[in-house]
Amino acid sequence: MLILVWFVVCILFYFVQLLLENSGHSLEVFAVLSAIALFLISRVRHKIK
Repeated sequence: MLILVWFVVCILFYFVQLLLENSGHSLEVFAVLSAIALFLISRVRHKIK
């Protein structure tokens, strides 16, 4: 499960950097998107059990 989280975070970071490049808001967008992704992974994981 940790590997899945790591891949999701890396992919999100890549897309945020690709889209926003040197914008001052790229770190904030990355933080929000990664929090949403981790929340969704947690919800899916608990539904499976």
